[in-house]
Amino acid sequence: MQQSSNSGLFGERLGRHVGMTTQSLLQISKGDRLSLAVTRLTCMRQDRERTVLIEPEAAFSATYKLKDVEEHELWLDGRLRYSRGFAAGTVSAADLSEDPRSRIRGPFDGVQFYMRKDALDDLAYERGASPISTLRALPDAIDPILGSMCTFLLSAPPELAQTNPLFVDQMALSLLTYFAEGYGGMHLPPIPDNGRLASWQERRAKEIMHSRLAARVTIADIARECGLTPSYFAKAFRRTTGTSPHQYLTHMRVQEAKSLLLSSTLSLADIALICGFGDQSYFTRVFTRCVGASPGAWRKSMLQ
Repeated sequence: MQQSSNSGLFGERLGRHVGMTTQSLLQISKGDRLSLAVTRLTCMRQDRERTVLIEPEAAFSATYKLKDVEEHELWLDGRLRYSRGFAAGTVSAADLSEDPRSRIRGPFDGVQFYMRKDALDDLAYERGASPISTLRALPDAIDPILGSMCTFLLSAPPELAQTNPLFVDQMALSLLTYFAEGYGGMHLPPIPDNGRLASWQERRAKEIMHSRLAARVTIADIARECGLTPSYFAKAFRRTTGTSPHQYLTHMRVQEAKSLLLSSTLSLADIALICGFGDQSYFTRVFTRCVGASPGAWRKSMLQ
Protein backbone atom coordinates (compact mmCIF):
# COMPACT_ATOMS: atom_id res chain seq x y z
CA MET A 1 0.00 0.00 0.00
CA GLN A 2 1.80 3.12 -1.15
CA GLN A 3 0.84 6.77 -0.86
CA SER A 4 3.98 8.58 -1.95
CA SER A 5 7.73 8.22 -2.30
CA ASN A 6 10.20 10.20 -0.18
CA SER A 7 13.84 9.90 0.80
CA GLY A 8 14.52 8.29 4.14
CA LEU A 9 15.71 4.99 5.59
CA PHE A 10 12.78 2.82 4.51
CA GLY A 11 11.67 0.79 1.50
CA GLU A 12 14.27 0.01 -1.14
CA ARG A 13 16.82 2.41 0.37
CA LEU A 14 16.59 0.54 3.67
CA GLY A 15 16.98 -2.78 1.83
CA ARG A 16 20.16 -1.61 0.11
CA HIS A 17 21.53 -0.29 3.40
CA VAL A 18 21.06 -3.55 5.34
CA GLY A 19 21.42 -5.93 2.38
CA MET A 20 17.94 -7.44 2.55
CA THR A 21 14.90 -7.95 0.37
CA THR A 22 12.12 -5.41 0.98
CA GLN A 23 8.37 -5.20 0.55
CA SER A 24 6.74 -1.78 0.94
CA LEU A 25 3.59 -2.21 3.02
CA LEU A 26 2.53 1.37 3.71
CA GLN A 27 3.63 4.95 3.04
CA ILE A 28 1.67 7.93 4.33
CA SER A 29 2.35 11.59 3.65
CA LYS A 30 0.92 14.74 5.16
CA GLY A 31 0.94 17.29 2.39
CA ASP A 32 4.24 16.77 0.56
CA ARG A 33 5.99 15.39 3.65
CA LEU A 34 6.19 11.69 4.43
CA SER A 35 5.26 10.92 8.03
CA LEU A 36 5.18 7.10 8.24
CA ALA A 37 6.46 4.17 6.17
CA VAL A 38 6.24 0.44 6.85
CA THR A 39 8.64 -2.01 5.18
CA ARG A 40 9.03 -5.77 5.48
CA LEU A 41 12.64 -6.99 5.55
CA THR A 42 13.69 -10.56 4.78
CA CYS A 43 17.03 -12.28 4.28
CA MET A 44 18.24 -15.88 4.51
CA ARG A 45 21.99 -15.12 4.72
CA GLN A 46 23.74 -16.31 7.85
CA ASP A 47 26.21 -13.44 8.26
CA ARG A 48 26.48 -9.80 7.20
CA GLU A 49 28.88 -6.90 7.48
CA ARG A 50 28.23 -4.02 9.82
CA THR A 51 26.17 -1.33 8.10
CA VAL A 52 27.88 1.87 6.98
CA LEU A 53 27.33 5.52 7.88
CA ILE A 54 24.05 7.04 6.70
CA GLU A 55 22.91 10.64 6.50
CA PRO A 56 21.48 11.60 9.93
CA GLU A 57 17.78 12.39 9.82
CA ALA A 58 15.07 13.48 12.24
CA ALA A 59 13.26 10.16 12.33
CA PHE A 60 12.88 6.97 14.34
CA SER A 61 13.10 3.37 13.19
CA ALA A 62 11.32 0.57 15.08
CA THR A 63 11.46 -3.06 13.98
CA TYR A 64 9.04 -5.82 14.91
CA LYS A 65 10.58 -9.30 14.70
CA LEU A 66 8.41 -11.80 12.81
CA LYS A 67 10.90 -14.58 13.57
CA ASP A 68 13.64 -15.13 16.14
CA VAL A 69 16.88 -13.21 15.52
CA GLU A 70 20.10 -15.08 16.30
CA GLU A 71 22.15 -11.97 17.11
CA HIS A 72 21.76 -8.24 16.56
CA GLU A 73 24.55 -5.78 17.32
CA LEU A 74 23.66 -2.07 17.45
CA TRP A 75 25.97 0.95 17.68
CA LEU A 76 24.68 4.50 18.26
CA ASP A 77 27.08 7.43 17.81
CA GLY A 78 29.98 4.98 17.75
CA ARG A 79 29.09 3.19 21.01
CA LEU A 80 27.94 -0.41 21.17
CA ARG A 81 24.47 -0.36 22.76
CA TYR A 82 23.76 -4.08 22.69
CA SER A 83 24.75 -7.40 21.18
CA ARG A 84 22.09 -10.03 21.72
CA GLY A 85 19.41 -12.21 20.22
CA PHE A 86 15.74 -11.26 19.92
CA ALA A 87 12.66 -13.47 20.11
CA ALA A 88 9.85 -13.27 17.58
CA GLY A 89 7.28 -10.69 18.65
CA THR A 90 9.79 -8.29 20.23
CA VAL A 91 10.63 -4.77 19.09
CA SER A 92 13.86 -2.79 18.75
CA ALA A 93 14.08 0.96 18.14
CA ALA A 94 16.73 3.46 17.05
CA ASP A 95 17.02 7.21 16.59
CA LEU A 96 18.20 7.82 13.02
CA SER A 97 19.93 11.05 14.06
CA GLU A 98 22.40 9.07 16.23
CA ASP A 99 24.35 7.32 13.44
CA PRO A 100 22.84 3.86 14.01
CA ARG A 101 24.91 0.98 12.65
CA SER A 102 23.99 -2.64 13.00
CA ARG A 103 25.07 -6.16 12.26
CA ILE A 104 22.64 -9.07 12.17
CA ARG A 105 23.64 -12.72 12.18
CA GLY A 106 21.36 -15.47 10.94
CA PRO A 107 18.18 -15.31 8.84
CA PHE A 108 15.96 -12.29 9.34
CA ASP A 109 12.25 -11.57 8.89
CA GLY A 110 10.76 -8.41 10.35
CA VAL A 111 8.70 -5.29 9.78
CA GLN A 112 10.30 -1.85 10.05
CA PHE A 113 8.29 1.24 11.01
CA TYR A 114 9.88 4.50 9.87
CA MET A 115 8.45 7.58 11.64
CA ARG A 116 9.37 11.19 11.06
CA LYS A 117 9.88 13.10 14.32
CA ASP A 118 7.85 16.03 13.04
CA ALA A 119 4.88 13.71 12.47
CA LEU A 120 5.06 12.58 16.10
CA ASP A 121 5.55 16.21 17.19
CA ASP A 122 2.41 17.23 15.27
CA LEU A 123 0.47 14.48 17.05
CA ALA A 124 1.77 15.64 20.43
CA TYR A 125 0.93 19.27 19.66
CA GLU A 126 -2.63 18.36 18.67
CA ARG A 127 -3.19 16.69 22.03
CA GLY A 128 -1.31 19.12 24.24
CA ALA A 129 1.51 16.67 25.05
CA SER A 130 5.29 17.12 25.08
CA PRO A 131 7.29 16.22 21.94
CA ILE A 132 8.71 12.71 21.66
CA SER A 133 12.43 12.74 22.48
CA THR A 134 13.12 9.01 22.07
CA LEU A 135 11.52 5.60 21.53
CA ARG A 136 12.33 2.99 24.17
CA ALA A 137 11.71 -0.72 23.60
CA LEU A 138 12.26 -3.44 26.20
CA PRO A 139 14.27 -6.11 24.35
CA ASP A 140 12.44 -9.10 25.87
CA ALA A 141 8.91 -7.65 25.80
CA ILE A 142 6.49 -9.32 23.37
CA ASP A 143 4.10 -6.87 21.68
CA PRO A 144 0.99 -8.76 20.51
CA ILE A 145 -0.87 -5.56 19.56
CA LEU A 146 1.83 -4.45 17.14
CA GLY A 147 1.99 -8.05 15.93
CA SER A 148 -1.72 -7.90 15.03
CA MET A 149 -1.14 -4.66 13.12
CA CYS A 150 1.72 -6.29 11.21
CA THR A 151 -0.46 -9.30 10.37
CA PHE A 152 -3.11 -6.99 8.92
CA LEU A 153 -0.62 -4.96 6.88
CA LEU A 154 0.98 -8.12 5.48
CA SER A 155 -2.41 -9.53 4.42
CA ALA A 156 -4.02 -6.32 3.14
CA PRO A 157 -4.72 -6.12 -0.60
CA PRO A 158 -2.29 -3.88 -2.54
CA GLU A 159 -5.14 -1.73 -3.84
CA LEU A 160 -6.36 -0.76 -0.35
CA ALA A 161 -4.52 2.59 -0.40
CA GLN A 162 -6.29 3.63 -3.60
CA THR A 163 -9.74 2.25 -2.76
CA ASN A 164 -9.98 3.10 0.93
CA PRO A 165 -7.61 5.97 1.77
CA LEU A 166 -9.76 6.90 4.77
CA PHE A 167 -8.95 3.54 6.37
CA VAL A 168 -5.25 3.84 5.50
CA ASP A 169 -5.19 7.33 7.00
CA GLN A 170 -6.77 6.01 10.19
CA MET A 171 -4.32 3.09 10.30
CA ALA A 172 -1.39 5.51 10.11
CA LEU A 173 -2.88 7.66 12.87
CA SER A 174 -3.33 4.57 15.04
CA LEU A 175 0.26 3.44 14.47
CA LEU A 176 1.76 6.85 15.25
CA THR A 177 -0.37 7.15 18.38
CA TYR A 178 0.56 3.63 19.46
CA PHE A 179 4.29 4.27 19.14
CA ALA A 180 3.99 7.71 20.76
CA GLU A 181 2.18 6.30 23.80
CA GLY A 182 3.70 2.82 24.09
CA TYR A 183 7.31 3.57 23.16
CA GLY A 184 7.64 7.35 23.38
CA GLY A 185 6.07 7.81 26.80
CA MET A 186 3.45 10.29 25.59
CA HIS A 187 0.31 10.31 27.68
CA LEU A 188 -2.64 11.49 25.61
CA PRO A 189 -5.60 12.64 27.68
CA PRO A 190 -8.71 10.58 26.89
CA ILE A 191 -11.69 12.19 25.25
CA PRO A 192 -14.13 13.09 28.04
CA ASP A 193 -17.42 11.25 28.36
CA ASN A 194 -19.18 14.00 26.45
CA GLY A 195 -16.48 14.07 23.77
CA ARG A 196 -18.88 13.53 20.89
CA LEU A 197 -19.37 15.37 17.66
CA ALA A 198 -21.82 18.23 17.67
CA SER A 199 -24.88 17.54 15.54
CA TRP A 200 -23.63 19.87 12.80
CA GLN A 201 -20.21 18.16 12.82
CA GLU A 202 -21.76 14.69 12.50
CA ARG A 203 -24.03 15.91 9.69
CA ARG A 204 -21.14 17.62 7.88
CA ALA A 205 -18.86 14.58 8.19
CA LYS A 206 -21.50 12.29 6.74
CA GLU A 207 -22.27 14.76 3.94
CA ILE A 208 -18.61 14.87 2.94
CA MET A 209 -18.30 11.07 2.88
CA HIS A 210 -21.52 10.66 0.89
CA SER A 211 -20.55 13.31 -1.66
CA ARG A 212 -17.11 11.79 -2.21
CA LEU A 213 -17.89 8.09 -2.49
CA ALA A 214 -15.77 7.80 -5.62
CA ALA A 215 -13.06 10.24 -4.52
CA ARG A 216 -10.13 10.08 -2.15
CA VAL A 217 -11.12 11.43 1.26
CA THR A 218 -8.97 11.37 4.41
CA ILE A 219 -9.68 11.80 8.09
CA ALA A 220 -7.70 15.05 7.97
CA ASP A 221 -9.99 16.40 5.21
CA ILE A 222 -13.16 15.69 7.19
CA ALA A 223 -11.71 16.79 10.53
CA ARG A 224 -10.69 20.12 9.00
CA GLU A 225 -14.26 20.73 7.82
CA CYS A 226 -15.45 20.01 11.36
CA GLY A 227 -12.85 22.25 12.99
CA LEU A 228 -11.17 19.35 14.80
CA THR A 229 -7.81 17.62 14.85
CA PRO A 230 -7.69 14.25 13.02
CA SER A 231 -7.05 12.23 16.19
CA TYR A 232 -9.90 13.87 18.12
CA PHE A 233 -12.28 13.56 15.18
CA ALA A 234 -11.61 9.84 14.69
CA LYS A 235 -12.37 9.03 18.34
CA ALA A 236 -15.32 11.43 18.57
CA PHE A 237 -16.87 10.01 15.39
CA ARG A 238 -16.73 6.47 16.77
CA ARG A 239 -18.15 7.63 20.10
CA THR A 240 -20.97 9.48 18.34
CA THR A 241 -21.93 6.92 15.69
CA GLY A 242 -20.70 3.64 17.18
CA THR A 243 -18.49 2.98 14.18
CA SER A 244 -15.19 4.25 12.79
CA PRO A 245 -15.10 6.69 9.84
CA HIS A 246 -13.75 4.06 7.41
CA GLN A 247 -16.41 1.52 8.48
CA TYR A 248 -19.13 4.11 7.97
CA LEU A 249 -17.79 5.03 4.53
CA THR A 250 -17.60 1.36 3.53
CA HIS A 251 -21.23 0.88 4.63
CA MET A 252 -22.32 3.89 2.55
CA ARG A 253 -20.48 2.55 -0.49
CA VAL A 254 -22.11 -0.86 -0.15
CA GLN A 255 -25.56 0.72 0.22
CA GLU A 256 -25.01 2.84 -2.88
CA ALA A 257 -23.82 -0.23 -4.75
CA LYS A 258 -26.99 -2.09 -3.76
CA SER A 259 -29.09 0.77 -5.09
CA LEU A 260 -27.25 0.77 -8.43
CA LEU A 261 -27.41 -3.02 -8.72
CA LEU A 262 -31.20 -2.89 -8.44
CA SER A 263 -31.96 0.32 -10.34
CA SER A 264 -29.55 0.11 -13.26
CA THR A 265 -28.03 -2.22 -15.80
CA LEU A 266 -24.53 -0.94 -15.13
CA SER A 267 -21.76 -3.52 -15.10
CA LEU A 268 -20.14 -4.57 -11.84
CA ALA A 269 -16.92 -2.86 -12.96
CA ASP A 270 -18.75 0.45 -13.51
CA ILE A 271 -20.53 0.23 -10.16
CA ALA A 272 -17.23 -0.49 -8.44
CA LEU A 273 -15.76 2.75 -9.84
CA ILE A 274 -18.85 4.86 -9.14
CA CYS A 275 -18.96 3.71 -5.51
CA GLY A 276 -15.25 4.23 -4.89
CA PHE A 277 -14.08 0.61 -4.70
CA GLY A 278 -11.44 1.10 -7.37
CA ASP A 279 -11.88 -2.18 -9.23
CA GLN A 280 -14.34 -5.05 -9.52
CA SER A 281 -12.31 -7.62 -7.59
CA TYR A 282 -11.99 -5.43 -4.51
CA PHE A 283 -15.67 -4.44 -4.80
CA THR A 284 -16.64 -8.13 -4.89
CA ARG A 285 -14.58 -8.96 -1.80
CA VAL A 286 -15.94 -6.10 0.29
CA PHE A 287 -19.55 -6.56 -0.86
CA THR A 288 -19.44 -10.31 -0.20
CA ARG A 289 -17.99 -9.78 3.28
CA CYS A 290 -20.68 -7.22 4.17
CA VAL A 291 -23.72 -8.77 2.50
CA GLY A 292 -22.91 -12.48 2.47
CA ALA A 293 -23.21 -12.85 -1.31
CA SER A 294 -21.30 -11.55 -4.32
CA PRO A 295 -22.72 -8.48 -6.13
CA GLY A 296 -23.74 -10.57 -9.14
CA ALA A 297 -25.43 -13.25 -7.06
CA TRP A 298 -27.16 -10.66 -4.87
CA ARG A 299 -28.49 -8.73 -7.89
CA LYS A 300 -29.78 -11.93 -9.47
CA SER A 301 -31.55 -13.08 -6.30
CA MET A 302 -33.17 -9.68 -5.71
CA LEU A 303 -34.42 -9.31 -9.29
CA GLN A 304 -35.93 -12.79 -9.62
